Amino acid sequence: MRRILPFIIFTVYCIPYVYLSMRKDFEDDSKVNYIIMAIVTVALSYLSGLIRADLSLILGNIISFSTSYFYNALRLPDSKWEKYFSPFNSVEQVVLISLAALVLQVTIYTLARKRAKRYIRNTMVSE
Repeated sequence: MRRILPFIIFTVYCIPYVYLSMRKDFEDDSKVNYIIMAIVTVALSYLSGLIRADLSLILGNIISFSTSYFYNALRLPDSKWEKYFSPFNSVEQVVLISLAALVLQVTIYTLARKRAKRYIRNTMVSE
Protein backbone atom coordinates (compact mmCIF):
# COMPACT_ATOMS: atom_id res chain seq x y z
CA MET A 1 0.00 0.00 0.00
CA ARG A 2 2.93 2.29 0.70
CA ARG A 3 3.93 2.34 -2.98
CA ILE A 4 0.54 1.86 -4.58
CA LEU A 5 -1.03 5.13 -3.38
CA PRO A 6 1.78 7.37 -4.74
CA PHE A 7 1.56 5.50 -8.05
CA ILE A 8 -2.22 6.04 -8.19
CA ILE A 9 -1.73 9.74 -7.39
CA PHE A 10 0.91 9.99 -10.11
CA THR A 11 -1.33 8.23 -12.64
CA VAL A 12 -4.29 10.51 -11.96
CA TYR A 13 -2.02 13.57 -12.11
CA CYS A 14 -0.89 12.59 -15.62
CA ILE A 15 -4.30 13.39 -17.12
CA PRO A 16 -4.04 16.56 -19.26
CA TYR A 17 -6.58 18.50 -17.17
CA VAL A 18 -5.85 21.90 -18.67
CA TYR A 19 -6.34 20.77 -22.25
CA LEU A 20 -9.50 18.84 -21.40
CA SER A 21 -10.90 21.88 -19.61
CA MET A 22 -10.08 24.15 -22.52
CA ARG A 23 -11.58 21.72 -25.03
CA LYS A 24 -14.82 21.45 -23.03
CA ASP A 25 -14.92 25.24 -22.75
CA PHE A 26 -14.41 25.57 -26.51
CA GLU A 27 -16.91 22.91 -27.54
CA ASP A 28 -19.73 23.52 -25.07
CA ASP A 29 -18.94 26.97 -23.66
CA SER A 30 -18.85 25.29 -20.25
CA LYS A 31 -16.52 26.08 -17.37
CA VAL A 32 -17.41 22.89 -15.48
CA ASN A 33 -14.16 21.11 -16.32
CA TYR A 34 -12.11 23.96 -14.83
CA ILE A 35 -13.92 23.38 -11.54
CA ILE A 36 -13.44 19.61 -11.79
CA MET A 37 -9.74 20.18 -12.55
CA ALA A 38 -9.37 22.39 -9.47
CA ILE A 39 -11.15 19.94 -7.18
CA VAL A 40 -9.19 16.91 -8.39
CA THR A 41 -5.81 18.62 -8.24
CA VAL A 42 -6.52 20.06 -4.79
CA ALA A 43 -7.53 16.61 -3.51
CA LEU A 44 -4.44 15.02 -5.06
CA SER A 45 -2.10 17.65 -3.66
CA TYR A 46 -3.69 17.25 -0.21
CA LEU A 47 -3.18 13.47 -0.34
CA SER A 48 0.36 13.98 -1.62
CA GLY A 49 1.08 16.26 1.31
CA LEU A 50 -0.30 13.82 3.87
CA ILE A 51 1.72 10.86 2.62
CA ARG A 52 4.72 12.85 1.36
CA ALA A 53 4.37 11.83 -2.27
CA ASP A 54 6.53 14.70 -3.51
CA LEU A 55 7.78 12.90 -6.59
CA SER A 56 4.26 11.93 -7.68
CA LEU A 57 3.15 15.55 -7.43
CA ILE A 58 6.12 16.95 -9.32
CA LEU A 59 6.33 14.37 -12.11
CA GLY A 60 2.55 14.22 -12.51
CA ASN A 61 2.35 17.99 -12.97
CA ILE A 62 5.18 17.96 -15.49
CA ILE A 63 3.56 15.21 -17.55
CA SER A 64 0.11 16.81 -17.30
CA PHE A 65 1.46 20.15 -18.49
CA SER A 66 3.45 18.52 -21.30
CA THR A 67 0.51 16.54 -22.62
CA SER A 68 -1.80 19.55 -22.36
CA TYR A 69 0.74 21.62 -24.28
CA PHE A 70 1.14 18.87 -26.91
CA TYR A 71 -2.60 18.43 -27.49
CA ASN A 72 -3.02 22.18 -27.63
CA ALA A 73 -0.30 22.38 -30.27
CA LEU A 74 -2.24 19.88 -32.38
CA ARG A 75 -5.23 22.25 -32.32
CA LEU A 76 -3.28 25.39 -33.24
CA PRO A 77 -3.99 25.27 -37.00
CA ASP A 78 -7.70 25.71 -36.19
CA SER A 79 -8.27 29.49 -36.28
CA LYS A 80 -11.52 29.21 -34.29
CA TRP A 81 -9.62 27.50 -31.47
CA GLU A 82 -7.02 30.23 -31.36
CA LYS A 83 -9.51 33.12 -31.46
CA TYR A 84 -11.78 31.64 -28.79
CA PHE A 85 -9.31 32.17 -25.97
CA SER A 86 -8.79 35.91 -26.41
CA PRO A 87 -7.29 38.12 -24.92
CA PHE A 88 -4.70 35.34 -24.58
CA ASN A 89 -3.85 32.78 -27.20
CA SER A 90 -4.32 29.12 -26.37
CA VAL A 91 -0.64 28.52 -25.54
CA GLU A 92 -0.64 31.37 -23.03
CA GLN A 93 -3.90 30.01 -21.62
CA VAL A 94 -2.35 26.58 -21.04
CA VAL A 95 0.63 28.14 -19.26
CA LEU A 96 -1.48 30.52 -17.14
CA ILE A 97 -3.97 27.88 -16.03
CA SER A 98 -1.16 25.43 -15.27
CA LEU A 99 0.68 28.02 -13.18
CA ALA A 100 -2.48 28.98 -11.29
CA ALA A 101 -3.22 25.31 -10.59
CA LEU A 102 0.37 24.78 -9.46
CA VAL A 103 0.20 27.68 -7.00
CA LEU A 104 -3.03 26.29 -5.59
CA GLN A 105 -1.51 22.81 -5.32
CA VAL A 106 1.62 24.03 -3.56
CA THR A 107 -0.50 25.93 -1.04
CA ILE A 108 -2.69 22.91 -0.31
CA TYR A 109 0.33 20.60 -0.22
CA THR A 110 2.04 22.84 2.34
CA LEU A 111 -1.07 22.94 4.53
CA ALA A 112 -1.39 19.15 4.35
CA ARG A 113 2.29 18.70 5.30
CA LYS A 114 1.81 20.94 8.35
CA ARG A 115 -1.30 19.02 9.35
CA ALA A 116 0.50 15.68 8.99
CA LYS A 117 3.42 16.90 11.10
CA ARG A 118 1.05 18.18 13.78
CA TYR A 119 -0.80 14.85 13.81
CA ILE A 120 2.45 12.89 14.15
CA ARG A 121 3.67 15.21 16.90
CA ASN A 122 0.40 14.86 18.85
CA THR A 123 0.46 11.08 18.46
CA MET A 124 4.00 10.91 19.80
CA VAL A 125 3.14 13.10 22.81
CA SER A 126 0.01 11.13 23.72
CA GLU A 127 1.92 7.83 23.82
